[in-house]
Amino acid sequence: MASAAQPTKQADETSFVNYMDASKSYDLAREALGCDIILGAMATSGCGKPLHQQRLLDAGCGTGNYISNVVEQVGSVVAQDFSEGMLDKARAKFGDNPKVESVDQGDCCTLPYPDGGFDAIMNNQVVQHIETDETRPTRANLKKSMHEAFRVLKPGGVCVVSTRSKQPDYADLYWYTVLAPKAVAKMKERVPSVDDLKSSFEAAGFEVTQCVCPKFKSIMHPAHYHNPKGVFEAAWRRGESWWSLVDEEELKSLQDQVQAKIDDGSIDQWMKERDVLRTNAGQTCFMVGTKPL
Repeated sequence: MASAAQPTKQADETSFVNYMDASKSYDLAREALGCDIILGAMATSGCGKPLHQQRLLDAGCGTGNYISNVVEQVGSVVAQDFSEGMLDKARAKFGDNPKVESVDQGDCCTLPYPDGGFDAIMNNQVVQHIETDETRPTRANLKKSMHEAFRVLKPGGVCVVSTRSKQPDYADLYWYTVLAPKAVAKMKERVPSVDDLKSSFEAAGFEVTQCVCPKFKSIMHPAHYHNPKGVFEAAWRRGESWWSLVDEEELKSLQDQVQAKIDDGSIDQWMKERDVLRTNAGQTCFMVGTKPL
């Protein structure tokens, strides 16, 4: 596995998340939800190659948990991410895997690859992190990233993007989010809407062919997610970026409310009722765009 030359800017933080820190416990918390959607879109694309021969770019690979779940089904993978902390984990996983061509540090808004070099692109849980306060109102960086994806993709190829779902309410996304409404409001601003995502795909030249919001399954590992005592542990909270928006005052209030439910024996039933809302709506939105032939 080769590694491309790295930009001078070494980015371990996004606009609100320190991913050097988050990388320490990320894999313990996360599930690679939606790999069936990604592989299905690739297998039925018009790129002219069968799935097992396709070259895939993971733009925003994190620690590589999605790559781990798809690499044996595709021809080869190039991994790219903004955070060196995440990339260190990915390099440790794939250093000896000949199907992973390289693990590169870079920005999905300015991809360091030639035109038309990939048969497919996946971008999982990234687009809510790429805006600044200045770019967020117009989703300028989302639009740039989609234009870059279109540029490096071959005609007939697919780009699959996933992000958090805000429908019907971000407060229902996890069992605990309703207890920190200020952080919910901040995160709702950061997550693009389905309309934002669709318009950015189309502005770049893609034809949007699918939009799916999987239900029941979570992006969080079940053993991690269904742990009411986790909210008291910094390592546990590092597994979900939403916690970076919870200030100390709101964190204490949330923890006090959870502790009260643990003490009075109501926590299990309360978590079950909250999780019904998640499973009815789903946590993530996957959108598939095809580059016309």
